[in-house]
Amino acid sequence: MSRNMKILKERNLILYKHSSLYARTVTNELSLMDLQNSKGNILPEYRDVLRKWKRDLSMLTTSPPFWDTESQKCEDSISEAARRNTDVISFQHPDYEDKELKVVDSEYNTHIVYSSVTTNHLLTILLMRKVIDFLYFLRTRYTGKRLVLEQLDMESVKKLQKSELVELTQALDRFESMDSWRDICIDPFFYYKSYQPVSKKKNYFANMGFGEKDIDKFRCGQHSQVRCFGYREGEKFHILMVERDHSVSDTG
Repeated sequence: MSRNMKILKERNLILYKHSSLYARTVTNELSLMDLQNSKGNILPEYRDVLRKWKRDLSMLTTSPPFWDTESQKCEDSISEAARRNTDVISFQHPDYEDKELKVVDSEYNTHIVYSSVTTNHLLTILLMRKVIDFLYFLRTRYTGKRLVLEQLDMESVKKLQKSELVELTQALDRFESMDSWRDICIDPFFYYKSYQPVSKKKNYFANMGFGEKDIDKFRCGQHSQVRCFGYREGEKFHILMVERDHSVSDTG
């Protein structure tokens, strides 16, 4: 929930909630107020995280706007979201976790409301709604993970077709899911290998200021035309560019 709230704040998105949210149960027995007031022996390494979580929870439940004070037309948040033609963020529950919900209004019109629990699903919906661009989608999706995209040339991404963007995302997800670098290097899906230009003049990345880096490349699937280029530092892989026409790949 905290990552989702951070995204909403960064994108200046307003989160409406019911004014009695604090009293709603979010487990089999506990309400948000119960969780807010809970005490116990907390390991020192988790105290700061818990303190921040409680602060975020307090702000979520007590800070306006509250949709029920503005509108008396709906009985629940999902129906209200449908009325406003928007989506919802939910607490974890099998009925609402990253789901497409269908809402039928009083005039028998069907509305689609997307319910997000995980950050990846929320990012996908925001991208679909054109609230964020693909660079923000990628950087946020992989923040704090094995892949680092801070130096990614977004112009290279803009050349990809829609189906290739899907290939790229699926490949990066697979890259993140691998247990070890050895698994990445031997996986035929990636065909991971060094970028070895035929000459310094043909070294595309030297001209980008990365001449001192050992550049590697991998493909986004055994039958994919999309390639990713970057360099490894420790357990991190910094992606510099992607390509779809092999203009760089064919030179090294």
